[in-house]
Amino acid sequence: MRLLHGIFLLSLLVPAGAVQPRSGSTGPVVQLAAGRLRGSLRGSLAVFSGIPYAAPPVGPLRWREPQPVAPWSGVRDATRPGSSCVQSVDGLNPFISPLAALYGVSYKGQPVPSSEDCLYLNVWTPSWPVKGALPVMVWLHGGSNTAGSGAQPTYDGTSLVAHGVILVTINYRLGVLGFFSHPELTRESPHHSSGNYGLLDQFAALHWVRQNIAQFGGDPGNVTLFGESAGSIDAGMLLVSPLSTGLFRRVILESGPPFGLGKPRPLADGEAFGAAVGKAAPGKSQSGLENLRALPPDEVVKLAAKVQKEQFKDQAGASYFDGWLLSQAPARTFAIGTMQKADVMVGLNGRELSAFRAMAPAAPKTADKPAAGSAFQTVGKAADGLRPLYGSWTDATLALYLAKALFNRTVALDQAANDTMLACPIGALSSLMTAGGQRAYVYQFDRSIPGRGESALGAFHGLEVPFVFNAFADPSWNWLPFTGADRQLSATIEMYWTNFAKTGNPNSPGLPNWSAWTSDDEPFMEFTHEAQAVPRKGFSPHFCYLSPDRLKRQLADQ
Repeated sequence: MRLLHGIFLLSLLVPAGAVQPRSGSTGPVVQLAAGRLRGSLRGSLAVFSGIPYAAPPVGPLRWREPQPVAPWSGVRDATRPGSSCVQSVDGLNPFISPLAALYGVSYKGQPVPSSEDCLYLNVWTPSWPVKGALPVMVWLHGGSNTAGSGAQPTYDGTSLVAHGVILVTINYRLGVLGFFSHPELTRESPHHSSGNYGLLDQFAALHWVRQNIAQFGGDPGNVTLFGESAGSIDAGMLLVSPLSTGLFRRVILESGPPFGLGKPRPLADGEAFGAAVGKAAPGKSQSGLENLRALPPDEVVKLAAKVQKEQFKDQAGASYFDGWLLSQAPARTFAIGTMQKADVMVGLNGRELSAFRAMAPAAPKTADKPAAGSAFQTVGKAADGLRPLYGSWTDATLALYLAKALFNRTVALDQAANDTMLACPIGALSSLMTAGGQRAYVYQFDRSIPGRGESALGAFHGLEVPFVFNAFADPSWNWLPFTGADRQLSATIEMYWTNFAKTGNPNSPGLPNWSAWTSDDEPFMEFTHEAQAVPRKGFSPHFCYLSPDRLKRQLADQ
């Protein structure tokens, strides 16, 4: 029946649910459950921006589960993106500026206007009218769950969708407005939970995709969730959540495994922080939550930051074990095999830590003057987090990397962070997914950009993103001296990513063969310093033993 339906649609050359543009209109129109939208055309490409997928989370809806969109009449304009979610006016500029400085470039990004009314998404389709049901890729942006948006120019889908997919990018609530728990919030919730509103927004966007994406030519049964950094960690949380059933078939995790970089916090910890913020809130009500909901969003952010600085640490942007969306440690979910049955592509960059060292107030400006003390502390504090994976080898692992750091300093510390916090967890995830009957494809992105900053940064955190989206002209990245080899590597990466979204297998004729993970030889694809895709074997770092049976025993108690 689906095939016959598709033939019928093709014969009409009109997409399912589409409405012919009215006389004098200049953009494509679609009929959604909530009303009609008009997007814009870029040649044959159709773009729909600023589509509401949930009601504005303002007033009494602040810190509530996302609610349905109110229907509208007429044709809603969808040619401009919606507002970014509440964040610093600097957005991601503090991350990018010091990186550019190491390359000798003065970077001043544009200020980021933001609003609490921000639950919008954007859709790119490769052609219009739609021709068939295409695979769908849903992007979760990075930014530590405190900054960024789905409408950043970096995530323009023009190049990616040319490979025959539909791209959806979303906004989700950030910082204290997206990840905030409070005893009163827990009591008023029908699920007796609070804290993970940003993740719930992502769920709401995926439900929107399932309900509406066919109107844009997408296949709601073939959805790939992908993200980078915090967006990758969030995708991993959705991968282990029981609420995700049926919402996606595949997941791509870029530089953010769902365990290894920390884990969600107990609900009680979040409630303690929230109660302290509520107690400090000005207002006449005896309810701290009511007083907080009455404050402008910027005042809530300032108040929470003050309380955090004075009484708590590392609260903003953290997810919580809320007993509903997340009920146990992600590592345990993988160990006992109750994660969603989805194939995965997962990887990391060659020197993830270097970008964060550059952001530090005392960041080194050259590779031969590292801020070693703080990095040593970072690795030392990681011991408790490493123990579930490394077991009795934890102390030996740290001793090895710290000894190497005495001689190789910054580069060795970056390798220690990569191996222990990302590579070993990525290998463990891949082994456990494979043991559960799913496919896993592992990569390492080692391409670094020649120039003044290369020795200090290498393949730094986030550098693969412009390759995934062919975003070399975007001002966030065009300060890097990219070459033709980079553009060729970008085309290769886009093919691998979109092939995986189409079939669950990244390979196609003309590409180097990328083998699915096996515990015997641990194959992975290296995107090399020379901008080549080269198949490798033996992914696991020192003392990281990835036998599925061993991993299940060690992680089941998390």
